[in-house]
Formats: sequence, structure tokens, C-alpha cells
Amino acid sequence: MLKSEKLIDIQEVASTFGKSVESIRKYKNFGIIRVSDKRGNKDLFDEGEVLKIRDRLRELRLQGLSLSQIADQLDLARAEDTIPSTPMTSAAPPAPGADQPYKILVVDDEEEVRLGLREFLETEEYAICEAGDGEEALVKTFTEKPHMILLDLRLPKLDGYQVCQTLKGNPITSGIPIIMITALNATPQKIKGMEYGADDYVSKPFDLDELGARIKMVKRRVQTAV
Repeated sequence: MLKSEKLIDIQEVASTFGKSVESIRKYKNFGIIRVSDKRGNKDLFDEGEVLKIRDRLRELRLQGLSLSQIADQLDLARAEDTIPSTPMTSAAPPAPGADQPYKILVVDDEEEVRLGLREFLETEEYAICEAGDGEEALVKTFTEKPHMILLDLRLPKLDGYQVCQTLKGNPITSGIPIIMITALNATPQKIKGMEYGADDYVSKPFDLDELGARIKMVKRRVQTAV
């Protein structure tokens, strides 16, 4: 969302929404509205974003959504705003070949995990790019044009579900296969990931040989579908 230059305090936000300050604090805790700056101990909010959220909140409330569901919808809207403005064909990755190695985007907030995956995948002759949070993952998908994404679920800013849903819902990126990285034996997470469009999953702590096999399996599946 575009930000105005005017910042307002929580009392002014409450007045804008026609709600109590306590209700606004609840919206803040759910991530529906976000603090733009601080002045001492005082939270300040971007007036332009507050007005947009107010109008969108009314629409979502009429749909019977809970506050957590509303927060998810608003996060997706924010995620769309992080995607660079590019021609419709520019996000499609070039076909891998002799001059174009198969590129994998590794998304995890732990640098050590990213480094370990990079070292392993580079020995398998994949080209690697990295992202440390959900918003960066969306941007890197467009700028780096990966052929596949390894996506951790627990990420700052936007979680793996939100990233997956955004990419699979965009015709430019919907064809990029996504392998989700979940907690061990987290069956509900795996099911939810598949519902959001993930192509496969691996569980932490993962076996690198299994990961390599799953990457090859998903590659074959995508190539066969094409």
C-alpha cells in the first residue's frame, strides 16, 4: 500500500475507525493495522494506509470473516504491493539447458539452513538464490525467475502459506513448482500447504538425499505435464 506522509496516533486511528482505542489495539495485535513509526513510547500509523484498511475492513466484516482471517486477507493485499511492476512475460523463467542451469529459490529465515541447502544443491549442479522472509521471496521470484521454490512455512512478514497462495494465484508465477518445508510429522500443515497449491513437501529435519529425490520427482512431474 502506498504510504502518505502524515502519521497519526492511536487515538486518531480510533476516531477514524469509529472504534475504541482498545479495539484498535486488538487490530494492531492481529496485524490488521501496522505501526509505521514510533515517537518515544507512542505508536504512529500511516494515515493513508489506515483509511484504506478502514474501508477494506468493512467489506471483509460483511463477509463474516474472523479477525485472523481478515489479517490474512490484508497480508495478501500487502504482498501484492511488494511484487514489482513487470511485463506479463518477464517472470517466466528461461527454460533450463546448457547455458541456463536449473535455478532454485531457497526461502528460509535461518541463514544456516539456507547455507546448508545452498552447499548441497550446488553439488547437484543447481543454481541457487535465497530469500530470508516472505516478502523477499515474492520479490526474488520476479527478479531471479527461479524454476522451483523451496519454501519454509515459518517466515517473517508473510508465512509460507501466504507466499504460496500469492504465487499460485498469479498467472505469471502459478506454474513454478513449490516444495514446502514443514515441521516433522505436521500432517495438518502438509494438508493445508497442498490446499494452498504446494506441489510437494519435506519435513524438518530433512534428509538431503530425500530432498534431492523429491526435487527430481517434482521436476519430472512438471516436465511431463508440459
